[in-house]
Parts: sequence; C-alpha cells; structure tokens
Amino acid sequence: MVKGIKKGISIKSGSRNSVHLEPIPSFIHFLKKNGFKKEDFLLRYLYSDGTNNNTGVNRQSIQEYKTEHSEEIFSINQEFLPFKKKIIERFLLQVDIFYRVSVDAFIDGTPNDFLWATRDEVVQHLVHTDCDSLSVHVGKLYIQEWNKNLNRNPKYEFCRNYIQVKWYSIFDDIIQIMCKR
Repeated sequence: MVKGIKKGISIKSGSRNSVHLEPIPSFIHFLKKNGFKKEDFLLRYLYSDGTNNNTGVNRQSIQEYKTEHSEEIFSINQEFLPFKKKIIERFLLQVDIFYRVSVDAFIDGTPNDFLWATRDEVVQHLVHTDCDSLSVHVGKLYIQEWNKNLNRNPKYEFCRNYIQVKWYSIFDDIIQIMCKR
C-alpha cells in the first residue's frame, strides 16, 4: 500500500529472468484477435517438430531450428511490430491473465539491494528498443517453448504446450531507465 492505494509490484531476482508463462492456445488466440497472420510459423517455431500442432516425430533443438528457418523467424518478428506494445503489456503487466492482476512497478534484486522502474517507464523503454536476435522476440522479450523436451520425458511433456517469455537484459534495462530520470 502506498498512501492507502494498493500497488502491484513485480519482483525479479536470480539469473533465469522468466517473466511470463502462458498456454500456447491462449497466446495464439490473443495474437489472432489482434490481426496476427503468421500463427502457423509461430507454432512451427515453438514445437520445432515439423508441425504446427506438436505431433511431429523429429524434434529439433532451437539452434537447429533457427539455422533452417531464419526467414520464418524474421517474418514472425516483423508481424509482431504493429502491436508490440500490446504484447509487452500482456507479458509484463498482467501477472495473471485470468484475474487481471496488474503491475505498477518492477523491482530487480533483493529487499536490501535493488533497482526499480515504473510500469510506464518499462513499457516505453521496451517499445522503443529492439535487438538483432535470430529468436522470436518482441523488443527485448524472447518467446520460447517452456521446455522443448527433446528426450521426450513424460514428466515434462506438458511443458511443450506453454510459451515462456524471458527478459535477459532486465538489470541493464532498468539501469538505463533509472539513468534517464
């Protein structure tokens, strides 16, 4: 609570930098609703098994897939551009997409040693920055399958049906935001 107003704080720490997890069908529905037309390319990227429905026999590592399908990946990233801000807000500001719990600020670190930025600062920064990566990404947020499960371990098979979003540069980005104040 800040001055009697409840605030949502997203606390990030550690080295994995995962910021969002969502069922693939839910994310695809959101994209299609916003005019995204490359869902087949995105699904093939996520499953990396030669299909867009997770039924393929030969699963590829992400490196193998990137090598063989760089043009499709570029096409996906271009298709994200018109609604980049909406995607970033979905990934970062809706802690729970079903209950619509929202984030007001981000903290990276521990209670005694942290950096922080407001939601508006983070969104504006990410909307206006990009990367030159051969990965599916929106700004500096990387979209991947939660677990490719290349060895087909039954314990982790369900993970292939979720996207995971990583923000590898969170520390550096928040420092850049703080320096602009």
